[in-house]
Amino acid sequence: MKKPKIRELREAITSLFSRPFTTGFPFKPYAAPKRYRGKPEYNEDGCVGCGACFQVCPAKAIEMIDTVNNDGSGTRTLVHHPAECIFCGECERNCITKEGIKLSTKFDIAYFDEKDVTNSIQHKLLVCSDCGEIIGTEKHIIWTFRRVKNLGFAQPVMVSRLMEELEIRTDAEEKFTPPVQRTDMLKIVCPRCRRIAFISDEKKESR
Repeated sequence: MKKPKIRELREAITSLFSRPFTTGFPFKPYAAPKRYRGKPEYNEDGCVGCGACFQVCPAKAIEMIDTVNNDGSGTRTLVHHPAECIFCGECERNCITKEGIKLSTKFDIAYFDEKDVTNSIQHKLLVCSDCGEIIGTEKHIIWTFRRVKNLGFAQPVMVSRLMEELEIRTDAEEKFTPPVQRTDMLKIVCPRCRRIAFISDEKKESR
């Protein structure tokens, strides 16, 4: 039987009276560093539902679900799946508001059911009153209007949404009578329908 070396004895005695190299987790809580790239989480106040996080996610861990109802209303749901996330931080880096989604310091995401750790957020959609095409989220339009300020009055969708927010009623609130007319510019319509309205109006003037 070989006798222990002096170096091995010294290391054994040192480790016996020194603190452990690992943490006491899960028996003791562990606080991750501030810059730790943990589970991304949505912020209801900062997220505008633009979908930038969904578009840039390399792991496809973010799902964007647009639902349009028969009455013309719609919702956009953004869902983050931690099981597929690689915690790269691209969603936070490309967020247009810089507050919509952020990496937290949560590292313990073990689960039996994915629904227990799935994070999601929902927004109201603006849908074209004529063709039903999705224009964007209501919150995104309002955020953009506040960014461009007075220049937003040159964009019909922004003006229409602002008029609804201020409860300003106009004659243009009547239902569409196909084809689209020039008065429909004051309604929530997509770029395609707005172009058709301009072209049809110009044809009438040329006659």
